[in-house]
Order: sequence, then C-alpha cells, then structure tokens
Amino acid sequence: MKPIHIHKLLVCVVVVLLAIPAVGWSQEVHFVESPTGSLTKARQLLDAADLRVLLPLGYRIAGDYGELGDRPGVVENRVYSNGKRVVEIGIASGIGGGYEFMLVGDAGADLRKIHSEFKALAKKSKGRKRGEPDLAYEMFRLGHIEADRALGLLKALGYHTVEFEKKSSKVASYESIFDLVQGKKPKLPWVVKVSNASKTSLLEADMVNKAKASSSKKNQGAPQLGGSHLHHTTTGSPEERLLFVYDLNDPEPLERLVNVLSTQIDLPAQQIVIEALVIEVNTSQLNDVGIEFSGQQKNAELSFEATGSGNSLTKFLFSRDGFSDFIDFRGKLEALKETGDAEVLSSPSVLVLNDRQARIQVGRQIPVAKTTATTSSVSKGIEYFPVGIVLNLRPRINREGTEVTMQIETIISSISVESAARLEQGTSGIEFSPIIDNRLVETYVRVADGTPFIIGGLLSTEQQGSRTEVPLLGGLPLIGRLFSRERLETEQREVIVVITPHIVPLEDNSFSYLIPKDSDLFDRFNTQLFRNAYRVRDDDVWDLKFVQESPVFKALKGQVKQSAREDVMLQRKEPFQSLLQGRVPGEEVLVRRMLYEIVGNLDFSEEVNLNQVFFFSPPLDEKSVRRFSDDLTLVDLLPKVLVSPESAVILSFEAQPTPVPGHAFGMPIATVRDTILPVGEQDELLWKMNIYDDNAVPQQWSIVLTNESDIERLRQVLILKRVLKLNQNMAQTMQGFRPGVQILFPTREDMRNRYHPIDREVAKLFYESKFPYLVSERIFNETVHQVEQSLGGGR
Repeated sequence: MKPIHIHKLLVCVVVVLLAIPAVGWSQEVHFVESPTGSLTKARQLLDAADLRVLLPLGYRIAGDYGELGDRPGVVENRVYSNGKRVVEIGIASGIGGGYEFMLVGDAGADLRKIHSEFKALAKKSKGRKRGEPDLAYEMFRLGHIEADRALGLLKALGYHTVEFEKKSSKVASYESIFDLVQGKKPKLPWVVKVSNASKTSLLEADMVNKAKASSSKKNQGAPQLGGSHLHHTTTGSPEERLLFVYDLNDPEPLERLVNVLSTQIDLPAQQIVIEALVIEVNTSQLNDVGIEFSGQQKNAELSFEATGSGNSLTKFLFSRDGFSDFIDFRGKLEALKETGDAEVLSSPSVLVLNDRQARIQVGRQIPVAKTTATTSSVSKGIEYFPVGIVLNLRPRINREGTEVTMQIETIISSISVESAARLEQGTSGIEFSPIIDNRLVETYVRVADGTPFIIGGLLSTEQQGSRTEVPLLGGLPLIGRLFSRERLETEQREVIVVITPHIVPLEDNSFSYLIPKDSDLFDRFNTQLFRNAYRVRDDDVWDLKFVQESPVFKALKGQVKQSAREDVMLQRKEPFQSLLQGRVPGEEVLVRRMLYEIVGNLDFSEEVNLNQVFFFSPPLDEKSVRRFSDDLTLVDLLPKVLVSPESAVILSFEAQPTPVPGHAFGMPIATVRDTILPVGEQDELLWKMNIYDDNAVPQQWSIVLTNESDIERLRQVLILKRVLKLNQNMAQTMQGFRPGVQILFPTREDMRNRYHPIDREVAKLFYESKFPYLVSERIFNETVHQVEQSLGGGR
C-alpha cells in the first residue's frame, strides 16, 4: 500500500505545481495604439517614452536584438534593461492601418507601470494641440509626365494643390498676372505647381506685333535678315516642376508623396523600334521587230534605220534619182526582245515612344516652272512637288508587352512617265502641270513583337507601243512588214513594304537595336578642336550576369523593397537607395577594371614618361622644416625593383588621412620600403598590404612593384585616373556602362607632357585592378552586413 500512497502524493504535487502561475519565467505582452499614422511620429513618441517613462525607472537601452526583431509586421524594436528585468518595446503595423506599440517583458509591477505611463503619454500626445508646423520645401522635377496632368492626379488622390491662373490683359506687352487657385482645406504636404516659361520656342510669333508681322510676310518671299523678334525675357530655369511644402518634423507624408510620383505617376513610356523595308521591283519587257535598210548613190540616198542611240526610226529619205542605179545597198532584219528586273532597296528605321506617331519619308522634290500673269506684270518661279514613299505609323503596346497594335498609312507617289519626259525636255511655264501617280493604303494591324508583316498589292503596269513604216509600202499586205518596224515596251512596277516592330524593354539600356555597330568610325581621336572619344564596344563589357542573378543579391533586394514599403524614409538612405535603384554593391570596381582594359587596348600607357611620375615622401632629415619631399620619381625606384625577380618595392598611403595641426592640407605622403620575397608570394603581399579595419573601412592603400608588368600596370592606372577625371558624370554602374557609351580620353600629347603624382587614389586603383572580383565581393559582403544590421535582427 505504501507505493500507492507515494504515487498519489506525486500526482497531487504535479497538479498543484501546474495550477500555480509561473511568476518567475512568464512574459506579458501589452499593446498601445499610436496616436498618429506616421512612423516618424511613432519614433518620436518612443524617444519621449525613453526619457519620461523608462529612464526614471532605471532602464537603459541594451540593444535591438530582441524577440520582436524576427516577427512579421514589426518595423522597429528596442530592448531595455535595468540589471534585473528586461523590457522590449516594438513598433508594429496596426490591424486597421497605422502603427501600435508592443511592450514585452517579465510579468511584474515594472511592466504594468511602464504600460500605464506609456499609454498616458500616448493619450497626452494625441490630445495636445499642435503649434505652427516647421515648414520645409523641396523642389521635384518631373521627368516624363506634364505638371498639369500630375497635379490633376494628385488632386484626385486628396492632396492639397496650389496652381495659378493667368489673367487676360488688354495690352499683351504687359507682364503676366496670375491668380491663386487652391483647395479649401489645406493639409500638408502642399503641392504647388511651378509655372513654365512663357516662351521656349524660337518659332513662336510675337503676340504684340502678330498682325503686323503676318501682313508684312505676305509680300516677302524670304525672312528678313534681322531674324526673329526676341521679345520675351530669357529664362534658364528647368520646366515641369512641382514645389512640395511639408512639415520638417513629419517628413513621412512627403516621402509617400514622392514615392507615389516616382513609382506610379511619373513613369517613362516604353519605346518601339520600327524597321521598314521598302522594296521596289521594276519589271520591263521590250519587243522590237522590224527591217532596217539603206541605199546610197553618188547623188542620192535612201535610208530607213534607227539612230545610234537606239531610239525610234529616222525619217524616210528619198531623192528624185534614187532608183536609177544603186551601187551600195544594205538591209538588216532586227528582232529584239529584252526583259529587265530592277530592285531598289531602302531600309529606314525609327525609334518612337509608345502611342506616339512616327513618320518616315523617302523621296525627292520635283521642280516645276510656274508663271503667274497679272494685269500689270508677269512673274516666274519654281514650285516643288514632293514624291516618294511616306509611312505614318502610331504603335501601341499591349499590357503584357508581347503585341503591338498599329495605325498605318502608306503613301507611294511618283511622277508619271509622260510628265517626266516633258520635264526632261525642259518644258516650262504655266501650261505644264505634272501628273502625279498616288497609291495609298490605310489600315490597322496587330502583330507580335518582332514579327514582320508585308503591305503588298501596290502594283502598277505601263505599256508603250509604236509603229514606224514607209509610206504606201508599209501598208501593203504580207510584204508591208518588210517596210515597217514595231516596238512594244511593258513596264511593271511593284512596291513591297515590310514593317517589323521591336519593343524596347524599359529596364534594358543596351537593347541590341539601339546600339551602333562596333566600328572605329564612331571613335574620335587626334582631332584639332575636340577631345578624344571612344565608344564602348560589345566585347568591352564583361558578362556579369552571375552577379545580378546571385541568390544573395536577389534576397537582399527583396528584403530592402519590403522594408521600404513599410518605412518610406529608407528610400533616401544609403545603401537602401542604391539597392532600390537596382545597383549592385561593389559594381563600380568592376566598371573601373573594364575601363582599365580599354586603356590597355588603346596603348595610351606608352605616353607616360617615367621621369615625370613622382611621389611625395618624408624628408630624409628628420630635423628638416619641410614635411615632405617631391624630388623622387619612379625612375629612382626602378633599380631596386628590377635588381632581381625576388625584389619588391612597396609604396603605402594612409587611406583615411588624419589632419596635422597647423597644416591645412593632408599631403599624400608615401611610405617607401623594399623587401625580398619569393615570386609566388608577391601577389599575396599586395593583398595583405591593403589593410581594412573590422568594419571594412580601408586604412591603408599600397602599391607593390616587383617587375616590368607592375610598372606597366602603374602606367595604365595613371591613364585610368585621368580618364575617370574626364568622365566624372559617367555612372560607374553595370546599367550605365554599356555598349555605345562614349568615353572621353586625354590627348597623347597631354599624357606625354603631364606630370603624374602617385597618390592614394592611384594606389587604390592599382590594388583594385589586380583583384577586381575580390575587392567587389568584399564591398558586397559589407553592404549585406550593413543592411542586415539595420533591417535584420533588430531592424
């Protein structure tokens, strides 16, 4: 019986323990609704609670790696501790929108007191009357949509807009007067439309003297030598802008407004490359059958022959004694049949925005003399009739980007054969009116992207026949053909138009149909007035698809985009801004390496004179008042570099120079030393001598010279430094460095005469050109670490 009682006792103990709440290790969660829907205001309230609630209770920030960091919906969290207890406060997205605060900690009096005071602080913040906002201003330039249309959309979304209405003035020469037009309930941010310039085209007429100018131009055939009236004030400000007025203490609504404009409203239209292949086939057939003869005596001549040029037969000549005695008589039977095909091929192309009209015209102007007679005078002039092929197109891309719907108008016109003959003969005057043959096709089509389609059926046939015969004899039956000649010419003209649309992807800046052919004709070197220029070839750009399609990079972009949707303020912070724009961390190193290869291919390094490559070094005499010496050149180091394969010279620079008291400039002073090491360890030495701290911030840049190859690398790096200086506006990104981009180069004479200092930038480029992938990967990994630190564990 004793074991049974013990078993019952143990069961009772377990039940009692389960019934007692675990005070020591249980946690409580409290929620406090944020009084504002702004994340910025929620952070400000959390900062206020830090000072007014947590600090008096002895709590201090212990980090941000708490339990809420990995929870979905948590935007930010902080962990507080007083040495005994831990309290975690997070900002999370609310169920019905906005934000709310989560208070998590050990169950006890402290957490309940923090919750009570935090709730009271939030209530007090909600009921407090706000004073005048601290206004700030930001100008936003629209890149694609018109300001009026953007303003209308923002007005429909509920934003307060301010625009101006121009008053009509009786005297047009007065300055413009504007009335203010705005909504009835002003609410920040305000959107103010900036009026565009009154005149931006030189072809616009003078509104003041418009009637006088139009009447005077009726009587003049050419514009006056004085040119156009410059009657408006010149403006140099940009067009299509919006001014945002917002609260400096609450910038989040502004960021939401900018995000809506950038991602939904001010978007570029897609482009289409339209290729038109115009084929003109002329098929001609000629049948020419007849007899030619001629006879000649000393005082008589008989002839029935064609001219030497092959034209129609000449007149029949017969003298009064022509049949008396023929000494010389020639006869010839001629049968000619010709068939000719002439193909004229032209291939125009045009780049057009989606749903905009494009016009392609291939033709010529036909001059026609014109005579105008009045009661008092007769004037002559020349008018021109345009003939040729005109293609009017207006494409529209479907939503999926796979098909193109087009309105097409094809006009093919030409001057008739009769009018062309008269024109060649020099016929002029008012009585001559050329006959124009027109063929017109208007249609609507829908084709798949990249699919050619044919506009055919534009066929014309012309026939010309002629018969020449000897009078009387040519009309005789049977034998009459011996005294005649017949000519029949048939010309068939067919025009075929083949049109092929190619949709240009929005995200592809190197679309193959937009890139010029790799040719030296696009380069510009050794000119008298302009800088050298080189166009990037297709083989100059490395295939770095593996970098952009890296799973780590894709996951990083997805994480940043998700966080930016929750916190719009991230869109202006680095590295988030660059990642949202599609840039790859460390890609600038790879771009500079590609430029380094181009410099090497062009053999610019030959122009660097080693006697003019110098560096700053510490003075030999430590007691010298001079902080540096610039007497040493690269030639002074060559004996130490080339003395043996194992010798090496190291030039090191501070990557983050510290200011020296009493000196305004931080000179790039090189620390020079030489060493001896095995050939296989020389690259490893260069890698180790470029030092980074624990946060991947560079501390030292170094150059290691061991052989002629390193000297050549240094030459190319000096040229690369100059190229980067000339192309400061070039984006050093994978998207910006693409085939067809023009790169400015220095002249060879400039490189030959220039003095080249070796500084920390040269050392950095030397190091990056040696290890481009490793350096790029280091920058990428550090960026990933920064993003994870900001958004990851604790966000």
